[in-house]
Amino acid sequence: MAGLAKRGETWHLRMRVPRRYDPLWVGMKKPPKEIHRSLKTGDKKEAMARLAAVEAQILAELDARLAGVDLPGSRSHYEAIARLTTARGFGYRTAGELADGDLGDVLRRVEKVQEVEKEKARGKDRKDVKPAHMTETALALLGGVDRPRETLLEIAERMEEISPLDVRDKNQKQRRVWRDRWLRPAKKVKELLGRDPVLDEISRADAIDFRDALQDRILDGDMKGSSAQKDLQNLNRMWKLYHASLGYDVAEIPPSPFRGLGEGMSKLDDEGRKDEVPIDAVENIVHPGAMDDLHPELRDITLILIETGCRQSEVTDLPPHHIHLDDPIPHIEIRRATGEFARELKNKHSTRNVPLVGVALGAMRRHPEGFPKYRGTGTYSGEANRSLRAAGLLPDGVTIGGLRHSFETRLKNTGVDSDDRAELMGHSVKRARGREWYGDSMPLEKRLEYHQKIEIQPVKQLPAPD
Repeated sequence: MAGLAKRGETWHLRMRVPRRYDPLWVGMKKPPKEIHRSLKTGDKKEAMARLAAVEAQILAELDARLAGVDLPGSRSHYEAIARLTTARGFGYRTAGELADGDLGDVLRRVEKVQEVEKEKARGKDRKDVKPAHMTETALALLGGVDRPRETLLEIAERMEEISPLDVRDKNQKQRRVWRDRWLRPAKKVKELLGRDPVLDEISRADAIDFRDALQDRILDGDMKGSSAQKDLQNLNRMWKLYHASLGYDVAEIPPSPFRGLGEGMSKLDDEGRKDEVPIDAVENIVHPGAMDDLHPELRDITLILIETGCRQSEVTDLPPHHIHLDDPIPHIEIRRATGEFARELKNKHSTRNVPLVGVALGAMRRHPEGFPKYRGTGTYSGEANRSLRAAGLLPDGVTIGGLRHSFETRLKNTGVDSDDRAELMGHSVKRARGREWYGDSMPLEKRLEYHQKIEIQPVKQLPAPD
């Protein structure tokens, strides 16, 4: 711990050099045993008030130098440099950020660097610091170390390091719940976007794609809107905590790409269903040539969803042996599978046979082995929403998950009762009736009749007049 020593009329900090900094003095004939630093006052009370801050500055500088020796360019080096910047009264900025910022801020930093280096070089302070290491203050204040490039999942895994005060008083169970708060949404981002993105490289478009994919899961009944809302709010919170740990002033943290995206998600639980894709938009999607520029698997999964009313995963994860194109009634089996193409279903009511008609049959014939690009990845929703929107085929405010609700509306509009709609879509008939249901499931022939009844006929382009 630092103490006071008076030299002439001025009080100085005096402290022993902690042993953990010994690697800094390798090669020196006389390694320093003490550090002295002027407190720039002759008043003892004022010197006592300044002592703790100056000690913190010295330790931050030594930490930065030690990290630079052990692991130059590492995260620990960056964090030590950022702490040194804070100890000197500034927020950390990279050289590029400073170049794009306020010139006055740069000049104040340069002035502080000159002041610190002059102080170190003055009198006995010269022996406190090895000349080869006189650059840490400049590195800190002038942005000489790049920010670390960490992925979202890497950051989620070390949130206890980033925000230690949040877990200081938690028991083991509470710590586990707290860790899951960050890990769960980070894993979902990796699953639904198909990659674990570097945090600072996540764009607003990426975040919206993720939000839309979550909405589709809600529409399919695979998650609660309240859970999706919490996930988005926690990603936003993680962004802020992480940047604060990098030395950003709270007021200058870059806007989070997830900001505001969780608002209203919990209302989806109360509404029971959200916007369906309008029928005119569905007709535009199935129009010949409308999706020619999209990935063939994405295009044909979309066509199958339109004419089957299936959940997305029921089609993307189809095992080859559940595709029956040569049967008298071509159809797909929606059921649990094990082995190489293992998959679970949402519930027992989801098990059913689904006939293939119209554009869905053509699409499935083009992929008789299923969809390997999307099987088991969970990335179809995000890519479909992005691609169809970019092609002008998906209206704002709806997602690809709305196709399932469009299918149900088409059934309803042709007079199919709620019991049969429930069976066709893999819902609980008991829930639809509000009481127990007995009897055999609907035969494939009857299912085909209903599917043909609502089949969408693509409108062919008329030839241009002569």
